Amino acid sequence: MTKTDLRERLAREGEARLREGYHCSEAVLMTLGPHVRQPWDPTYPRLATGFAGGVGGTQADLCGALAGGVMVLGAALGRTTIVDDQKLMALVAEFRRRFVEAYGITRCETIRATVIKNEGGLGSCAVLVGQVVAMLYDLLADAGLIDEGA
Repeated sequence: MTKTDLRERLAREGEARLREGYHCSEAVLMTLGPHVRQPWDPTYPRLATGFAGGVGGTQADLCGALAGGVMVLGAALGRTTIVDDQKLMALVAEFRRRFVEAYGITRCETIRATVIKNEGGLGSCAVLVGQVVAMLYDLLADAGLIDEGA
């Protein structure tokens, strides 16, 4: 499977997870997490649940897809001791920059109103999740952090 094929397959998986009923934050983490962190514990997505719907379903804060992506980057390079975290911080900042370039803002409510333009329900942000998975895949691949065999 080529990198392009894997990227597209993962984007579709992220979209499908949202349509199944997972939140944006969970879908992004579940889709890319196993490709950056081994062993992958299937309970890790529990960490993402509270970020759903702009934090706690309020739509007032950070987009869940962005939050899930930050957690994927943390799974790849996050600290377990007090050590240098510059590479992680640079990648998170770059991911945020690309997200803002694509959607104009990081706030869930504004993205839903201006980009998605759909009411809630299963899959309302599925296309966005697929795009964010692809965007993050590119960043991870460029940094040499994707395990293509996961």
